[in-house]
Amino acid sequence: MPMTPDDQKRRDAILAMIEEYTKENTVSRKVARDTLIAEGIYTKRGKLRAEFRYDSPIKKASTA
Repeated sequence: MPMTPDDQKRRDAILAMIEEYTKENTVSRKVARDTLIAEGIYTKRGKLRAEFRYDSPIKKASTA
């Protein structure tokens, strides 16, 4: 199904928001790390959460 003009506007707006968010949250390593912690990707101790690790038992259980 082809994209309507409204769909394209929505897509462009979302991409612009993603670009701005990325720009703001990657100005330094500290800001990037703090953002990943706030988003729940890293723990407060700076470790990658289990569900995002390659060897995650969570991922293994969900694919079984």
